[in-house]
Amino acid sequence: MIRNFLETPKQLQESSHDGEGPVDLYEIWAQADFESNCDFIDRVVIPPKSTIGYHKHGANEEMYIVLEGQGIMTINDQQKEIKKGDMILNSPGGAHGLVNSSDANIDLLVIQIGLAVPSA
Repeated sequence: MIRNFLETPKQLQESSHDGEGPVDLYEIWAQADFESNCDFIDRVVIPPKSTIGYHKHGANEEMYIVLEGQGIMTINDQQKEIKKGDMILNSPGGAHGLVNSSDANIDLLVIQIGLAVPSA
């Protein structure tokens, strides 16, 4: 299959993980599209002053790939500045959130993979 992530329909989220302000969500690939443990691949655009609220993950890994913009990422209670080209990995059981503290959009690809469940 081929999909163009720039042509994916936009969904407006008013509060991503209890964050502040709106966030544009583009669901590119869903779990049903994969045979692997990939949960989803999304594009997320965070306008200036909007946030993805600080939240904890369960049995999955999630990666943010910063396509454009800059902001402040909190990972397990530690703040780090991020910028275009950065790839951020959130480990199973880890917590993270993102603040767009700039005057331009942050454009991300978000990939989440579920942990393999051992066979019985």
